[in-house]
Amino acid sequence: MKDIINMARRILLGVLLAVAITSCTQNDGYIGPIFGKWQLTEMWKGQTMTPHDSIYYNFQTSIIQLQLIHRQGISNISESFYGNYEKENGELRFSIVEPSSYPAVLPEVFNLKPMGIDNVNVFHIETLNSSKMVLTRGEDERFVFRKF
Repeated sequence: MKDIINMARRILLGVLLAVAITSCTQNDGYIGPIFGKWQLTEMWKGQTMTPHDSIYYNFQTSIIQLQLIHRQGISNISESFYGNYEKENGELRFSIVEPSSYPAVLPEVFNLKPMGIDNVNVFHIETLNSSKMVLTRGEDERFVFRKF
């Protein structure tokens, strides 16, 4: 009986390890530097900087989630918006398509194109490492993030 229990424990441990190893990976096991949660800290328009602390970009596989946190004392309320992204040739491109219920509108504070598959936001990746991401758009827009 003890042998059966030990074998069952080994099988369960093996299954748990396999799930843990594969659940957090993408692209054949490589998790790139963009993977994870990023907090917007600064938004620049020309020489004017607006500080931020309530906008988050979350990346996993090819999905992006934008979060806007409304701070209300002890409790916070979060709005989430979802879409698809791709990162290639030094650019980050994404469209936000969910929630699909109408009227679903991105809050202006994001400073992004309206929701919809045809409204693609395109950014040049100026900096991307394990702790900092800087995205630029056009000649005078700059978005600075920290890894959260």
